[in-house]
Order: sequence, then C-alpha cells, then structure tokens
Amino acid sequence: MPPPIVCRRGGLEELRELKLSRDLSVGRESIEFNVVGMGHEFWIAVEGKRIVALTVIGRRTSNKLTIMYLQVADSYKSQGSRLLSSLIDNYPESEFTVIPFEGTEELY
Repeated sequence: MPPPIVCRRGGLEELRELKLSRDLSVGRESIEFNVVGMGHEFWIAVEGKRIVALTVIGRRTSNKLTIMYLQVADSYKSQGSRLLSSLIDNYPESEFTVIPFEGTEELY
C-alpha cells in the first residue's frame, strides 16, 4: 500500500530532500526563484519522498493571496483540488485570486 498523501506548506530544504514527480513540469530552480527571489511561498502534496503536486502563492496584502501556479502530476490529478483545499483551510480569513494556466482551469 502506498504511503498517504500529505498536503502542507513546503520548505526550501525539502527541495533537496524530496523528489519531484517526473511528470511535473516545474523545476527546483523555478520554485527557489519564486520563494527566495520573489518572496512567495509554496504548498506541496507529498507521497512518501515524492512531491506529486505543488502550488506557489504570492501575498498581495496580509489577507489577499494569489495562486501563481499549480502543478499536478498526471497520475495524481485529484490531488490538485485537495492541495488547494488545504491551502484555503490554512488561510480562512484570506481572499484568493488565481492566475490560471492551461489545463488547470477545472480546479479553480
């Protein structure tokens, strides 16, 4: 039985410890740039030692967040909505806007 999928805020140190699922089209450098260079945060869905979905969010104000992008491995498509739900549950007083990308519109 595969390990359970856990959705949570990610940390930069995990980018070196965890594997990105092979069908995610985002790289570690892009995530680091968004987090370190742009001041965003990212959330991940992790199965064992593998990231199967991730999203990067930017903060416009203390309670206004923008979902910059969402990546979900092909075989884990249902985890995209679960990851977004975890994110929204963590920020119950926040207002979210979305920058949708082709292929993710149905999740929003």
